[in-house]
Amino acid sequence: MRAILFFIACLLAGACTPRLETIEIPFAVRYGETEIGCNSPDAGPALSDLRLYVHSVRLFDESGAAIDVALTADGIWQSKDIALLDFENGEGACINGSPQTNVVLRGEYSGRAATGLRLEIGVPEGLNHNDPMLAEAPLSFTAMHWHWKSGYKFMRAGLRTPGDDGFWMHLGSDRCEGTIDNILGCRSANRPFVDLPGYRPDASIVVIDLQRLTRDINLADRALSQCQSGPTEKECVAPFSSLGLDFDSGDTVSAATVFRVEAL
Repeated sequence: MRAILFFIACLLAGACTPRLETIEIPFAVRYGETEIGCNSPDAGPALSDLRLYVHSVRLFDESGAAIDVALTADGIWQSKDIALLDFENGEGACINGSPQTNVVLRGEYSGRAATGLRLEIGVPEGLNHNDPMLAEAPLSFTAMHWHWKSGYKFMRAGLRTPGDDGFWMHLGSDRCEGTIDNILGCRSANRPFVDLPGYRPDASIVVIDLQRLTRDINLADRALSQCQSGPTEKECVAPFSSLGLDFDSGDTVSAATVFRVEAL
């Protein structure tokens, strides 16, 4: 009886909220099974850029129930709404980058046992057309803003391969309507999501595989390939498919296969 009364009192006092646990979700970049970076050897592919916004981070328990992850605002890489992952360091092939990197998501969750992870790539529509000069971090990184499209680059990704070849992609919403100060909406949202069953906090790492992103892109024809998310750019078709996007509509049709989970 005392236990029941204590439980009732606990509920009435609002003191039964589960204790939050901190979580760090690490990421790594690979080309197939090979880890790559800006200074990778000239004989193989090297990273030339990789930056992406993520939001709506959720874990899943064994029953499939979602566990929200509250992002930890740090004034640089994360706000409570969105985070920026940055894998380039401005060296080697990353000539358009900067020294600072951020390869870990940080937040808090209820602490229940988790066996899956889901997150979304991009900037939510309600934030996508704000002025980056007035935005709080990480939406204040002007290198991630598409001024001529009046929105953010959700992802910047690139590879350098031997023979001055390679590929780069800027992913963002396209076919937007309105003026720079008054965007009414975008017909091609181009917002992928990542679904990783088997992810376990403190035991897993999220791998971004740029070989999957560049499948069907010729990286040895001595012609730099590119994709800026435009509706006429056919070199976007394969990368969009790897990100789970329909190229013609910009709709999300499946989880991105560019991401996978591995044990630490």
